Parts: sequence; C-alpha cells; structure tokens
Amino acid sequence: MKPYYPDAIDPHRPWIKDARDNPHEMNWGQTLFNPLGSSPKLHFSRAWTFMFMGRVLLFIVPVFAVFVASLSGADLSGLWKPVDGFIVPVPEVLLPFFVFMIVTEFTSWIAHVRRFNEAHKSPLRATIVLVPLMLGLAAFFVGAQGGIKQYEEVHASKPAVSAEAAAGQGAGAAAAPAEQADKRPPQKGRQGPPQSERDMAASAGLGLAMLVWAPASFFVMLWSLLYVARMPNGGVGRFRTGSDIAQGEDEVPSAYAAG
Repeated sequence: MKPYYPDAIDPHRPWIKDARDNPHEMNWGQTLFNPLGSSPKLHFSRAWTFMFMGRVLLFIVPVFAVFVASLSGADLSGLWKPVDGFIVPVPEVLLPFFVFMIVTEFTSWIAHVRRFNEAHKSPLRATIVLVPLMLGLAAFFVGAQGGIKQYEEVHASKPAVSAEAAAGQGAGAAAAPAEQADKRPPQKGRQGPPQSERDMAASAGLGLAMLVWAPASFFVMLWSLLYVARMPNGGVGRFRTGSDIAQGEDEVPSAYAAG
C-alpha cells in the first residue's frame, strides 16, 4: 500500500519528526548489547517494549496453555517439576521465562546506559535497573538460610531413650495390636520422599526473592516509562512521550535540559 506521507522520515509512521528516532536506523544488537553507545528515545522505547512483552508472554502463554490442557484431561503435572541442574527450583514450563528474565535484566541495564549517554546524563543512573535483581539475590540468600534452619529443626535428632526405659516399655509395646496401626488417619500434606536440604533451602529462597523482586521491578518499570523514556533526545527539549517534534524545533536553554 502506498504511504500517505512519502516525504516523512518514516512514511508509515508520519508522527516521527526527529530524524534521530528513525526506526530503520535502529541496530538491535547495539541497542541491547553495547553499553558504550547511545540510543535515542524511540529506539530505547522499542527495546524496552520488546523486553517487557517478552517477559509477559513467556509467563502467561505457557501457564495458560498448561492450565487449559489440564482442564481438558491432559496430565501435564510433570511440567511443574523443577528442572535438574538449576540452583533454584524453576518449573520446566517457566524455564524460558526464567532464562529470558535473567538475560533481559542485563540488556535492560545496557539500554538504559545508552539512553542516558544520548541524553548527556550520567550513565550511573542506569544502576537503578539492577536494584530489583540485587534485592532478589539478597532475599534469596536470606530465604535459603531460613530454609536450611527449618530443615535442621525438622530433622533434629531426638534424644535417645535410655535402656532401662526401653526395657520397661518393651512388653507393653510388643503387645499392642496391629489393628491400631491400620486405624491411624492418613497423613496429609506433601506426598512422596521428603525434601532434601538443598530443595528446602532453594524453595524458601525463591519464594522470598519473588516477593521482593516483583514490587521492586514494578517501581523500576514506572521510572523507566515516566522518566527515562521521556527524556528529550540530546538532553535538550521538553520531557514528553513520542517523537512528534523535529530536531531543533523545541530547543530550550541548556540550564533547563541539565535538570
């Protein structure tokens, strides 16, 4: 289809007025993996959207698909078992999400560094992106220590019964009818072999880490959308969304832009 604005920077996106935001000049490899360069606001926004939507889809789609298939009668319980070889108990169905999340924690930091470089601001501010990860790791360590302590309490050795007491109880214990054992109520809770010390520590650590990482990531997301993505290209101009102002059209004194 013939575009309506053939003379625009991008004929299919006529609202782009700043030539630095030309999407055809965006290099995804540089934007995501080269912290020494710079990225205008539109290139940063596209990279951020890719990382955010990738996380959402890799979490929601597999979980929803397994849920629907389970309602249809398929036995997919094995997909919720932790993957062997990982220090954290990641279910198989969420393994792609976990790997993508770890990778995009660092690519997001690189994208923020490039955005601050382009806006002539200190790239050290991009460290804020790594705060949720650092808090999550600290929470995982604290939770794992709690899991180890819980394991030790559950498996603490009971005091040995003295020989005299055992001898006095021997006759009565031997005469107990076998039917009483059959009348014991069935055990409730987790079935199968008990958790190992590593599994209990990893489970407790992951649970606490998610409780800390999720809200911290939400506030960082707001910071990225409301501040980083709205910084003007070159550090000059108004803080605003979009790219509907041509380069040099909305320049203001440098004292304002440096704020």
